Amino acid sequence: MLRLSSNLTLFLKLFLPVFWTTVLMGITLVTWFSPEHYFGGVSLPSLRWGMLFVLLTWVALSYFVLWPLKRVETDGEYVFVTNYFRTARYHLVEEVRGISEGRLLFVPVCILELRGKGTFGKRIRFVASRKQFDTFRAEYAGAVDFQ
Repeated sequence: MLRLSSNLTLFLKLFLPVFWTTVLMGITLVTWFSPEHYFGGVSLPSLRWGMLFVLLTWVALSYFVLWPLKRVETDGEYVFVTNYFRTARYHLVEEVRGISEGRLLFVPVCILELRGKGTFGKRIRFVASRKQFDTFRAEYAGAVDFQ
């Protein structure tokens, strides 16, 4: 079994959003329910709304950028895609249209595109393990269209 996605996927998809959402939620609740003299003369309404804005921005960013990441593995005939709760299997030659590469800041992100709609949609995003993905590309260059 060849793992195409990086071990960083678990950190980015689950740990980072849960940890920072908890921290930001705690800070936001403290700013909303603490007396004004705890903040040393800072304008409390602007601090409260600012923290709420930061929290909501983080939740939206996590939901649209980090949550769609999946773990992808292959055995040469099938591609296995999981979101750590459910797993789907797609035939590599018949159901996968192609794989395109890109970057999200410093992280290599790939998009696995299916011919039809799958369990997780038609386009599946994953953080690529550079070494494993290069091995996959060298071995299956004729079977999958790499863009």
